[in-house]
Amino acid sequence: MKRTTEQNDILIAGLTRRFEQQKPAVHYMEEHFGSGPVGDFGCGNGIPLNHLAERRPDLFFVGVDHSMDILGRNHALGRRNVTLVAGDLDGAVFPEGSFEAVMFNRSLHEVYSLFGEDGLRRAVSFACRALKPDGRVLIYENAVRSREKVTLRLVTDEVRGLFAKFLEDYSIRPVPCTRVDEETVLLQEDDALEFLTKYRDPDWESEMREVHFLYTLDEWHSVLSSCGLEREAVRRFDDRQILATDGVEPGWEIEDFKHVLVYRRSE
Repeated sequence: MKRTTEQNDILIAGLTRRFEQQKPAVHYMEEHFGSGPVGDFGCGNGIPLNHLAERRPDLFFVGVDHSMDILGRNHALGRRNVTLVAGDLDGAVFPEGSFEAVMFNRSLHEVYSLFGEDGLRRAVSFACRALKPDGRVLIYENAVRSREKVTLRLVTDEVRGLFAKFLEDYSIRPVPCTRVDEETVLLQEDDALEFLTKYRDPDWESEMREVHFLYTLDEWHSVLSSCGLEREAVRRFDDRQILATDGVEPGWEIEDFKHVLVYRRSE
């Protein structure tokens, strides 16, 4: 997502605040790095990259991001086992066999938001081609349980106004919903989760141009398989603390939705 310096400030603050909760998923990805090198595609502010490079001084890391502003503030700047590269994830070129593992740490949803599914497929296919034989692509993203209809009870006037604004401003896709009564709406689970992750975000403008819930696990598998990858492992992680529910009562049990997807390059 193309952001201003001020929007990057907000993004970095949020990522820094949440990193402690996300360490278990980052450490699980580390288990699949092999002997390296490791590419961090969409490395952003580099808090996870710096953490991993410190834990694994035996490995060499390459961080890639399109934003020169955010690369200039990358936490891994100056580490001997890290090189930072400016480039778009669906356009940068590394030779085949460059990496033992490539990780997309919460970056593919931004590629999708900018370039759609075709752009996401290009980014994953590029990563696959840059792997050594039997190398791994590691993806940390949301996977929605279903697209079934669920209810949200919007308790306050303020939140009902924010929901109306969400329906108007969210530019990724239309959000069909049915009003059950004055306070309750019926909509797809993925759209409901989009609202719950966005309506208290301080950077409303950016969030309205970004999708967090792209696919179910089966849909992820279909897309990744089409890019030349074979599924090796999937693990769920609890990141539900990113949801805001003040003034909202979800009408269903929200499951863990963050996943690390481990896929191997097909021979």
